[in-house]
Amino acid sequence: MAKDETAYTINLQRAFNDLLPKLKRAYGQPAGDAAEMLSQHAVALLAIAGFLNRVGPDYLAHFADQFAKLAQTLQDLNEGVRAPPMLYPALAKRSDQTLVWLARAHVALAVETMQRCGHNRKRAAKWAAKRHPGLQQLITERGVHRSDDIETAIMNWCGGFSSHKIRNKAAARAYSVGLDKLTAWAPNCNSDQMEDEADRLLQQAVAELSPNLGDGRDQAAAV
Repeated sequence: MAKDETAYTINLQRAFNDLLPKLKRAYGQPAGDAAEMLSQHAVALLAIAGFLNRVGPDYLAHFADQFAKLAQTLQDLNEGVRAPPMLYPALAKRSDQTLVWLARAHVALAVETMQRCGHNRKRAAKWAAKRHPGLQQLITERGVHRSDDIETAIMNWCGGFSSHKIRNKAAARAYSVGLDKLTAWAPNCNSDQMEDEADRLLQQAVAELSPNLGDGRDQAAAV
């Protein structure tokens, strides 16, 4: 029994040591575009499939196979093969990517932060738009209710988050958590500290605008 456990532990360690460099190769560098991102995910999924197959027991083979199939699907998409039916509902949803909504949540929190130090929403939105022109990328290409004016768009996002109308659960949760933190520490901060925090949030939003977001906007419309 002890020998079996020792052998399993050694095999697990070796499998993990093999998995880690493969994941590092997959995600060692930021993806330059959507195609490269898909390729990275495919490589990582195949590495995980290999890990499951190696550590066993036999019932893990089914899960390994699912990872391998998903990796192949992503690779096919990257090579121009039509998406399988299982992906149609996901591609058809009229919603922007979660990363886009998370960035918008950071923008809304930045505006809320500026409001806590005397700005109204319109003035805070104008400040944010001027401070970081790159936020324009958060306006989607085909949104039915979109605005070409970034200041108006920011105010719309702020209104959506503050009235709990944002349907993206991850972004709504991020906004709620951020708002709780803001409420806790804001009374002890001066206006300069508040502005610095608002700027940090905007920088975080811009940092999330990786190259693949632009490609995703072609497949989704704004909520």
